[in-house]
Amino acid sequence: MVKNGKTSHQTGEQFGRQAAHYAVSTGIHAHSEGLDALEAFVSSRTYNVAVDLATGAGFTAFALAPYADHIFATDIAHGMLTQAGNLAKERKLNNIEFAFVEAEQMPFRDGSLDMVSCRQAAHHFYDLPKALIEISRVLRTGGDFLLSDSCAPEPEQVADWMNDMQLRRDFTHVKDRKVTEWYTMLGDVGLEVVDCKMTRVNLEFNDWVRRSATPVEKLAALREDFMTADEDIRDIFQITAKDSDIFFNWPVIVLKATK
Repeated sequence: MVKNGKTSHQTGEQFGRQAAHYAVSTGIHAHSEGLDALEAFVSSRTYNVAVDLATGAGFTAFALAPYADHIFATDIAHGMLTQAGNLAKERKLNNIEFAFVEAEQMPFRDGSLDMVSCRQAAHHFYDLPKALIEISRVLRTGGDFLLSDSCAPEPEQVADWMNDMQLRRDFTHVKDRKVTEWYTMLGDVGLEVVDCKMTRVNLEFNDWVRRSATPVEKLAALREDFMTADEDIRDIFQITAKDSDIFFNWPVIVLKATK
């Protein structure tokens, strides 16, 4: 599939190449306030069948496993599925099944799932509106969609700067959405937001570009644009330089929407 000049095949190949980096990530992927919030959103109930979209190294599926009888951990990167499978074996998690699945065309029956989760991946989906239609389709009435994703601030100039940095760092990036955009898109497919929390993910520039294998020839300009950004942008993203690195953070939206 192609959207905005990108293909799901290219995205899968990119994340497959970088899978080992994500499997040992101890920050944004293995542990985060967003993951804690997702777990809190589901802790009051048990789901029968759940799907974790774009599972990556599997950390979201692992955290949600105690609250589901069975979880399909899915991705479009075979390397990620291999890493996640190995980690699941190490953790002795027996209720997780791994499968190659695109968010935009899921092989599940209408109304067959109790929960769908997606963490730190929706900004890579080549056709997010189509993926949301699919999520609503496969969820049963009363089923939950759990989302955690980097989120663009509402001012257009700031959102444009964030998305520009994200795309230059990683060609598979499509778009970080605003809170207002998320509420509108979810409502359009019959999903009602019932819980929402805003948090942040702390990042270090050198690790950030290493995980995405940003081309060396792009690093100097990207670093320069972080350090010469307008004062309001530096304040919003808390950009600071220290010891040959740049520290910053992205806003993250964490929500539960029910069908």
